Amino acid sequence: MAYSKIKTASVLFLIFTGFLFSTGAAHASESAGKEGGMYAKLEPFTVNLLGLSQYLQVAVTLKLAKPEAEEAVKANMPIIRHEFILLLSSKEASQISSFEGKQKLMEEAKQAVNKVLKSTEKEGVASTLFESFIIQ
Repeated sequence: MAYSKIKTASVLFLIFTGFLFSTGAAHASESAGKEGGMYAKLEPFTVNLLGLSQYLQVAVTLKLAKPEAEEAVKANMPIIRHEFILLLSSKEASQISSFEGKQKLMEEAKQAVNKVLKSTEKEGVASTLFESFIIQ
């Protein structure tokens, strides 16, 4: 008798949990579509910084201004990665370790990608987001 109550409670819990996850995911995708919040995640980068005594490991996500930019980013990914590597490896640790330095780097990265896409921040990449940023 007690086993059947536990089994029923477990099934109801799983159904409820599944419902919560599915409605949360639907809400997230709807709000992303309304705000134009498409994202393109790049594979992490590890580059030697200028001077070759330190390196930077960074994970980057691009916030796209319009959904059409996603295809352009995918089609140009090798060139975008190349531009990121050139940009990141041209920096010294002291230039990018401060908040202001990271902000400037984010802006330079956005401009570099939009140049590859032959686009503006209103049509291509709206912003560059760092998910991980490690200097060693």
